[in-house]
Amino acid sequence: MSCQHTVDVGAYLFGSLELKERSAFERHLGSCDTCQAEMLRLAPLPGLLGRLSLADVENLDEIPAPPKPNHHRRVLILCAAVLAVLALAGGVLFLKPPSAPTWAAQDQATGVNASVSMVTKSWGTEMWFTLHNVRPGARCKVMVFDRDGQREIGGWWGSDHAPDERIPGSTSFRLDRIDRLEVSDESGPLVTLRP
Repeated sequence: MSCQHTVDVGAYLFGSLELKERSAFERHLGSCDTCQAEMLRLAPLPGLLGRLSLADVENLDEIPAPPKPNHHRRVLILCAAVLAVLALAGGVLFLKPPSAPTWAAQDQATGVNASVSMVTKSWGTEMWFTLHNVRPGARCKVMVFDRDGQREIGGWWGSDHAPDERIPGSTSFRLDRIDRLEVSDESGPLVTLRP
C-alpha cells in the first residue's frame, strides 16, 4: 500500500479513532483511492469478528475435531480466532504500510528546515513535505532533479499553513532516480534535501 493513512482504516472500522481523527480521516478518505480500496477490503471484518464471542476464542481447544475431509476448516477457524484476538487486542498494527523513505535538511543561511517522505508509485513518486521557518505569505515550489541532470517542478504551495501540516507534491521521476529536491520561494532557494 502506498498511502500512510491506510493504517487508520482498521482503527476507523473498529471505532477506535477520536472524533477529530475520525473527521480528518473521513475527509482524506473521500479523495484517496488506496484508502477507499482498503476500506472495501476490510469492511466485512468487524461483522465477521462480531459473530465470535470471547468464549469461542477461549474454548478453541474444546471444539471437536471435524472429520478428516474438513481438516482445513479447523485451520481456518483457528486462523480466524487468532485474527479476532489480534483485532480485539488492538492489533491493527499489522495493517501499517511500509515506512516511506524520509529526507530532512536545515539550511543555515535561511533557517528553513524541511523533511519529505516519499512513496513510490507506478507513475513516479509521491512526496509529502513538512516545512518550518518559511516566511509567511511566500509562494513556494519544489524543483526535483534526477541523477541524469533532468529536472521538473514537483509542486507549488503557499507558506500560510499550520506548522504540522503535510504538503503534497509529485514527480514522474522514480524514487531511486531522484538526486535532490530544492525548495524555493520568490526570494530564491530555501533548502535542499538529499538522501
